[in-house]
Amino acid sequence: MPTVNDNITAVRLLLDRPDPQRPGLDLLFQLISDQVQHHQNQLQNSSAQWAVDSFPLYTASGQEDYLLSAANFGKPFFVYTEDATDQAFVRHEIPFVMMQNVDQFYRGVRQTQLTDYHTTQFISFYRKDDDAWWARVTPIPSASKQYIIWYETTGDTPLSLGSQKGLTPFNHLIRVQTALAALPHCGWGALTNEALGEAGEAWARKTAALAAARLREEAQYQREFSTYIGTLAQAGIEPRVGFGDDDTQWFANIASW
Repeated sequence: MPTVNDNITAVRLLLDRPDPQRPGLDLLFQLISDQVQHHQNQLQNSSAQWAVDSFPLYTASGQEDYLLSAANFGKPFFVYTEDATDQAFVRHEIPFVMMQNVDQFYRGVRQTQLTDYHTTQFISFYRKDDDAWWARVTPIPSASKQYIIWYETTGDTPLSLGSQKGLTPFNHLIRVQTALAALPHCGWGALTNEALGEAGEAWARKTAALAAARLREEAQYQREFSTYIGTLAQAGIEPRVGFGDDDTQWFANIASW
């Protein structure tokens, strides 16, 4: 797997080996870091769980709001009940609701008096102006219960020249897009963006030719990447629900009660 430094070397080759300081290493590092972040954002916004993590949330009696402890908390997508002490425990998903919409879905008591069950019906996530994420449960519980929160991570870990972080199958797309971003800063001896006369015209012709070649490659690689995003999460082999199966399952649930 190529490192950031390997990718920077490849970018300079795509740019026909410009002078060492045109562009400099610091600019190329910034440009390639931005491209890696851009691609990670695209994957995070897809339908698949690309970079995810989870942590437990424990409710407390009489407490409505909870500070989320995960430092890399990005975007929640799944919350369910949990009880590690009970092997027969049946997990249930807790739906998300915006705080201002809770009254449209819940009209019960403010605080439940039940202590033997998970009583949370809805959970609302919000971020305060101190950049801290919080969760509000409805209704307010009267006992400590465990919930598992799955979320997409922020993905903002800084890169270094030795990092191998990024999109392994699509380093070529990152390199091409970095090269296009760096092209206006390139210089080859007397051919620079500040040159006048024949040297300036030669620089314009050279950069135009390089841009045309890199744009063709970008279009090809981007189509591959778009297909990759669209097929990240595909349905596997699963049983079909036949006519009347829902009734059978209902009676099975009744028997388990």
